[in-house]
Amino acid sequence: MHMLTLASKHRKAEANKLEGKYIDFVVSDKSLSDLFVVTDLDLVGALGWSENKAYESEQLDQFLGLKASELKTGRISFYVCPMCADIGCGAITARIEITDTSVIWKDFGYETDYSEPELEAYNHIGPFVFEKIVYDKVMEGIRP
Repeated sequence: MHMLTLASKHRKAEANKLEGKYIDFVVSDKSLSDLFVVTDLDLVGALGWSENKAYESEQLDQFLGLKASELKTGRISFYVCPMCADIGCGAITARIEITDTSVIWKDFGYETDYSEPELEAYNHIGPFVFEKIVYDKVMEGIRP
């Protein structure tokens, strides 16, 4: 089993990039934003960047399996556009499989709403398996 922690991450302002904060997913002491090199993709974590509490809560519900994905593919957005989070701008997504005892993040890829998800470039990342009770507690701990 993997261990999940959530870390506050700060994004520095650069040419054509907004400054801001977001929540990063850290799996067994490895930052997923570093693995995906989200700074090169101009993405931020799907959680913790918006002041809109209802939006944040809906995103969290998707990670917990309490709400279906908003994406046509059924995948969940992990890293999104820092200005609008729209899938049209591109996002790092994955499938989340939830059982009575575990949560599995798998099939990571880069996705838009105008093409099939690109999975091959990320097939070396994951799957990550978490104990459901611990996962739920970590995720609920950031509920707005």
